[in-house]
Amino acid sequence: MSFRNNKGFSLVELTSAMVASAILVIGFGSVIVMSRQQLSDTNTRVGLGYDQVIVDRYIRTKLTSTVSDSMRIYADAADELSNTTSTSGTILRAVDADSSIYHLDLTNNTLLWVTDDSISHNPVDSEISDLLFTERVGNIGKILNVSMNLISDEDTLEVTWSITLRN
Repeated sequence: MSFRNNKGFSLVELTSAMVASAILVIGFGSVIVMSRQQLSDTNTRVGLGYDQVIVDRYIRTKLTSTVSDSMRIYADAADELSNTTSTSGTILRAVDADSSIYHLDLTNNTLLWVTDDSISHNPVDSEISDLLFTERVGNIGKILNVSMNLISDEDTLEVTWSITLRN
């Protein structure tokens, strides 16, 4: 019997193949883990962007129908109680043309929109920080600047926009 015609693999060849396979499996595993993390991050950012659009539309829809002279900004709850208005603050109160009252403020990192001092809306899922309303007079009417940070997990989206109130 001769063992020279044996067509099997040597131990060195088998070990080399196993090492190469392990490297490929680890490489593909890393790509999958990184892809899942990127997908999660993208979903978070899309959620923040969606909430930003909701807040923008919600505020624009409601506030563009208000009487600009009825808009009041308060620096904080104490100023609102004493009716001390400001050109910049965290609480906005406005009256619509049909006498509906809108009250917008931040409570426990939640944006609350109260209508007629009784019906409360929370239009977004994200937490909100650094809400600030600022008003100034422009050429064609009062201009309201709104800025805030939308927060989801460890991602933050800074949002700032202006609304011109012409009536």
